Amino acid sequence: MTYRSRFGTILGLVFLLQSLASQIGSAQTTRTQTIQLHQGWNAIFLQVNPATPVPADCFQGTPVTMSAAFTGADKSLQFSKNRSIGNLASQNGWDVWYASSRPDAFLTSFFQFAGGKPYLIYASNNYTWTVSGSVVPATIKWRPNAFTLVGFCLDASSPPTFDQFFAGSPAHHPYQIFHLVNDAWAKVDNAQTTQMNSGEAYWIYCNGSSDYQGPLTVSAPNPSNFSVNGTTSAGILLQNNSPNPLNVQVKNLAGGAQLPLAYQLRAVTDTNVVTTTLDLPDTYALPSFNAGEKRGLWLTVRPERMTTATRTGLLEITTDLGTQFWLPVTANRSSTQ
Repeated sequence: MTYRSRFGTILGLVFLLQSLASQIGSAQTTRTQTIQLHQGWNAIFLQVNPATPVPADCFQGTPVTMSAAFTGADKSLQFSKNRSIGNLASQNGWDVWYASSRPDAFLTSFFQFAGGKPYLIYASNNYTWTVSGSVVPATIKWRPNAFTLVGFCLDASSPPTFDQFFAGSPAHHPYQIFHLVNDAWAKVDNAQTTQMNSGEAYWIYCNGSSDYQGPLTVSAPNPSNFSVNGTTSAGILLQNNSPNPLNVQVKNLAGGAQLPLAYQLRAVTDTNVVTTTLDLPDTYALPSFNAGEKRGLWLTVRPERMTTATRTGLLEITTDLGTQFWLPVTANRSSTQ
């Protein structure tokens, strides 16, 4: 073997080892969302940043020929249940993508998807659309005294009713909620019995100002990339906004072997604060939250179990009402990150 070929072989091994090290240091940080599209218009809530965000790439090989994003550019624009969605290009406040096969493709004004936002999608046939990408913890920005087009992350098999979800928000009573049925906006007549759908978008009216995010509020520093550095604790604030007790679970989707996290319990004595650190189980059921109760979840890393300097993963925070919150996590072995 010549020096050149030996050098090439060694260099290739170095690149392979670097690639393997990178894979070992990274756990699952993306998720796949499945959306059932029916023939005609669909109002959807995209929960991830697509790996290929260009609509033409997202819908290649699918029956989707149009998609629209509400920009709200016209601040005077108010939702109307009688508003036609058949000709969105003529309506202020909407950007539209048209497939290149359509004669009106030159009117395209919508060029890229972003997670955590609602969209309208037109499909010529029923279709199951799967889209993978990075998780986006979305924050709802309610328009005061107006309708807002919004969607929610929910348990697909056991979602809450609208009344269960909004029971703790006076700003959303009395309910004025519209969903898309047969290409027309129809009012939800019975919020007490009608279940919400994960990944579906709705027009919902808000009386006055509100920052309501659901039965459980999850607050974290930099929720798009929550960092835990060594034995330095990082806190997540959880608050029960519902009028009833709430059960909360935290799932470490990477598992403790890949993402070795721990949680802290704190107790106040007459003289000081006592802290106990315990391994975070892959599924951790917190003690039940009383109505209105706030509680901090303090996380650290088990640095002695970190085989790489950095690992990444996802925490899925769920409630017994069927709500979900996805939190991307970066764990650093060192506290000096």
